[in-house]
Amino acid sequence: MLRRKETLPEGVVDLAITHEKGLLHVEGAPDSEELRRRLSRMFQLSLDLSDFVKMTRTSEPHHWVEKAGFGRLLCGSTLWEDAVKVTATTNTMWRQTVRMVELLVAHCGRDGAFPTQADVARFTEGELQQVCRLGYRAKTIRALADFDLSGVTDPTLSSEEQFRRYKTLPGIGPYGAAHLLAMDGRHDYIAVDTEFRRFVRERYHGGRTVLDATMVRRYARWGRWKYLAYWSELWRS
Repeated sequence: MLRRKETLPEGVVDLAITHEKGLLHVEGAPDSEELRRRLSRMFQLSLDLSDFVKMTRTSEPHHWVEKAGFGRLLCGSTLWEDAVKVTATTNTMWRQTVRMVELLVAHCGRDGAFPTQADVARFTEGELQQVCRLGYRAKTIRALADFDLSGVTDPTLSSEEQFRRYKTLPGIGPYGAAHLLAMDGRHDYIAVDTEFRRFVRERYHGGRTVLDATMVRRYARWGRWKYLAYWSELWRS
């Protein structure tokens, strides 16, 4: 069971989500179009993985993928949440990322739910930096709180166009844009970070230092599934 506090138009609800026989069962809130939309994003319910699964059948290191049902990422319920959490991963350790998000929820959110843009907009950059220990990320997250995110994601755009659009968001560069694309179920770009470099160096290059472009080319044959192919290897390891 997954428990999650969610801020819906009617207020904060405490969701209890289970999965059985291919169906999600949700308790804690009445059925609504908005709830379904958020759950669909969180669990990538509309993502068609058939092409990726077909490719894994011809790759021995990835044979496990189909049986395991691997492929969907657990996302935030909104682009705003994912953009904030991606920002919190930059230039820091994972435990510090978790702590920053915990403090954001505690000081800016309501009743334990992830704060909305309006919730965060009530605080100054200095307050976010001091109270939530965001460091330089406070400037980005405060700017994101004022940014009009409606319509930023457009499923009719190519991945290249959507990638460029995400890079217009405050504080979001190639690394962040690749992550946000993955939250849309688009894996055309790999978010190159220290973990990606470490993994590829050790797996394919005997620990030697190589160019980022060389490491990314390792996954070129996967086409629009590059990032997911890498994630499956990292997960399996």
